[in-house]
Amino acid sequence: MRISTQQLFNRGLEQIQDVTAQQQKTQLQLSTGKKVLTPADDPIASARILELNQELAINEQFQRNIELVDGRLELQDDMLGSIDNVVQRVRELAVTAGNGILNASDLNSIAVEVEVLLDQLAGLLNSQDASGEYLFSGFQGGEEPFQKNISGAYTYEGDEGRRFVQVGPSVSIASTENGKEIFQDITVNENTFYTLTNPTNQSQPAAQITTGQVIDQVVYDDFYPEDLTITFNTPTDYSITEASTGRVVLANQSYVSNDPILVNGIQFEISGAPVAGDSFFVQSSEKQGVLTTVEKFVYGLQNFNTTETGRAAFSSAIESALSNLDSAETSILEARSQIGARLNTIETTKEQLLDVEILTKEILTNIEAVDYAEAISLLSIQQTTLEAAYSSYSQVTSLSLFDRL
Repeated sequence: MRISTQQLFNRGLEQIQDVTAQQQKTQLQLSTGKKVLTPADDPIASARILELNQELAINEQFQRNIELVDGRLELQDDMLGSIDNVVQRVRELAVTAGNGILNASDLNSIAVEVEVLLDQLAGLLNSQDASGEYLFSGFQGGEEPFQKNISGAYTYEGDEGRRFVQVGPSVSIASTENGKEIFQDITVNENTFYTLTNPTNQSQPAAQITTGQVIDQVVYDDFYPEDLTITFNTPTDYSITEASTGRVVLANQSYVSNDPILVNGIQFEISGAPVAGDSFFVQSSEKQGVLTTVEKFVYGLQNFNTTETGRAAFSSAIESALSNLDSAETSILEARSQIGARLNTIETTKEQLLDVEILTKEILTNIEAVDYAEAISLLSIQQTTLEAAYSSYSQVTSLSLFDRL
């Protein structure tokens, strides 16, 4: 078989290029620390490396989720601690107010401090995180949870949802609380009520209804759980009916702004200038929010009178405030214990994720990491082979028939 000069050149060049490519690959392995550079190097190992890298990425996301949830829960726990401190201070003032030697002036002074604490408490219940979302509004992170209604009483405007964040392959943690469950749905010691202004009322400025109080529990219990509707027939007289039956309880009563209205064992006031058709509601309830409890306590302090009936009503108001504040503290402590349990779960999950990360990285290293001693030895062999290829190529390409003449 005839071998041309061109074939000799090509064979030598191909050998040099092959060895050079192998050497470059080895150098790249040494520089990157990885022995599997492309799927072609080891298809099975490449598939496993891809799978392990995906597991690490998911693990890292779980750890970021944990940092987010941990910070949010820590903030909620701190806020609940501050809220509990305010509730305790209000309770201390309720105990002080129960001292029979205090007069109306003393009680008014206590009422001033309690009103300040009420605003502070509402501010804490409306706390926000670093991103500006409200902590206790459920899913409605952008909605202030506790807002004043037309009459100046606080109502809950959030929802009852909780946001869950996945922090592990099979672990999800609630990262938010809803204020309704913790601060609003608190079972009271005795049947109570709350007042509302009909939002469709036409008076300008809007007439308001006070939070009121139970002045005769026995009478109110006989009426409970019925609701009342106060409807103005004219700007100067009103009627009160049972909400469910329409039965008239009081008819054509003369209206004087801020005068006490007593009906079925309860007392409240309406202020302003209602117009004909305006209405207000008294709704019975077996639950009462902590803000409403403080509002009713303030109402009792401000409406104290020295009559026998007045003292009995005030004594009942103090007793109710103390009992309901205790219930509020219990609800807050339960919420803190739940948050503490979640924080423990997060800590355990975080440790597990770190263990999994270490193990996964170890497996990944065993599969893709280069053996430096082996690679350096191979590089040395390849360098020797390349030098031999250069020398052989040089000698072959220098051959000429003139050398034989």
